[in-house]
Amino acid sequence: MREARKTPTGTPDQPIGAANSTADRAIDILLLFTDERPVWSASDIATHFGMPRSTTYRYLNSLRFYALIVEDERVGFRLGPRIFPLARVAKTHMSVVRIAQPSLTRLGDAFGELVVMHQRVGYDIIALERIESPHRVCLSSTRSHLLPWPATSSAKVLLAFTPAAEREELMRMLHPVRYTPHTLTTKSALKADLEKIRASGFGTTEEERDEGVWGVAAPIFERGEARYCVAVAAPRFRLTPEKIDAIVGEVRAAASTITQTIAAMEF
Repeated sequence: MREARKTPTGTPDQPIGAANSTADRAIDILLLFTDERPVWSASDIATHFGMPRSTTYRYLNSLRFYALIVEDERVGFRLGPRIFPLARVAKTHMSVVRIAQPSLTRLGDAFGELVVMHQRVGYDIIALERIESPHRVCLSSTRSHLLPWPATSSAKVLLAFTPAAEREELMRMLHPVRYTPHTLTTKSALKADLEKIRASGFGTTEEERDEGVWGVAAPIFERGEARYCVAVAAPRFRLTPEKIDAIVGEVRAAASTITQTIAAMEF
């Protein structure tokens, strides 16, 4: 049983922790919106959380009041305009992104392909920065995820360099998914690939997550832990063996430069 706290008048108030329940659920709703699913209906949100429709609308109305979400009556709710300045401020003041930006820009300029910096948070992978390809045929999404099964270069690299105990826990949660005919579909094959990545210091994907897409990633270390990685992804038809070798070398060099700069700023 939760302990009841007292208001200044001495009457019982809500249980400790309950005051944040509304904020917690509102945040949970905001976190539902992803690149893969940018629009949600009220009924889908209610079903997802097992909430009554009336309760769901109360949360949605609060978020809509602050323009954190907006409603399109034809399709449902999507993130609102107040999200964008918040994201811009967070990104601008995130020191690791500022440190990495020159290296990411050089990669984009050198190869003209998609450059992404990812961060692993638990079993989620978040794109902190993207430099889009100027080509007319380009990749619209990298869709890097650890669960249910890692298949992109970023996902495999971040899993490979996760501390051993945590990596074993994550491995127990994985379930093989055949995204394409090239996907590794056994844990033994994945473990062998992760060992190769740790030994070489980089990882590649050869159409394992999306057909026709090649990618490479290398880890960025902060205080001895690979919390981030830098990756380049490109349509396979634009790549020659020579270009692949050049991209791999420059991605590894960029990750090393960013790591060294972070280390020089640590104290």
